[in-house]
Amino acid sequence: MLSKRGSSTPFDRVIASKTRKGGDASFIARVVRPFIDRVTDPSNTFIKNFDMDAIRLRLMRGGFPRGLRARDFLFIKLIAPLVGAFVFWTFVPFWANAMGISVALVILIATLAGAFYGWKMPDIWLNSIIKKRQTEIQLALPDMIDLVTVSVEAGLGLDASLQRVAKRFPNALSEEVTRAMQEVRLGRSRIESLRDMSKRCDVPDLSAWVTALVQAELLGVSIANVLRVQSERLREKRSQRAREAAQKAPIKMVFPLVLFIFPALFVIILGPALLIAMSSGF
Repeated sequence: MLSKRGSSTPFDRVIASKTRKGGDASFIARVVRPFIDRVTDPSNTFIKNFDMDAIRLRLMRGGFPRGLRARDFLFIKLIAPLVGAFVFWTFVPFWANAMGISVALVILIATLAGAFYGWKMPDIWLNSIIKKRQTEIQLALPDMIDLVTVSVEAGLGLDASLQRVAKRFPNALSEEVTRAMQEVRLGRSRIESLRDMSKRCDVPDLSAWVTALVQAELLGVSIANVLRVQSERLREKRSQRAREAAQKAPIKMVFPLVLFIFPALFVIILGPALLIAMSSGF
């Protein structure tokens, strides 16, 4: 479920903890956040053009990096073009002398380029965090399913097994599982919680596993058998990805070899011969 306005977010908890410790959070809570809220007020016509739910969903998939809210991220996107343009302006004298064109034209180009990169950089940063977190979830999923399978076969229920395994191995996947189990304890059905978890993470392997669990629960199939089959399937997929990455490695090594390693080898091997030939008069 997406957090609505006024609900507690990781950013709120970070601010509250720092306020209790007597840090600089009071200044952030009293000055910075109200200013950001005024700038990104949804009643503003310009702010209405941005999909806040989509931004919030992306932040959720990234684990709310730095405790950012949707408004905080939108504020960063709004000021980033100004920062990018200012950074590019510092290189205007050098570029004007190097290219031999007028300073006004260089300033125009620097402003457009800096604004463009400033606008794109927050999205690139967030996308990299999302991809890293999804990779972490994908790598941790087979091992977690193995442990859950063992726990279920030993007699624990599915909810208790998921909660127990999530507490033992802290990672991005365990955070999502713990949140889903908390929602179940608060009264939501397991099916809805697991589906929301797969939607938040947006990892194909996790979505397939959740779909199998939901179908097993609806059809009355043994959960232990489903977990065992899914565990074997995910381990096989992980080994296939490893083999695929190993086959791609020689191709990826061609460009570093040609651009960086071969020139250094030519200098070391042919350099002395070239010096001897030059000293001999050739």
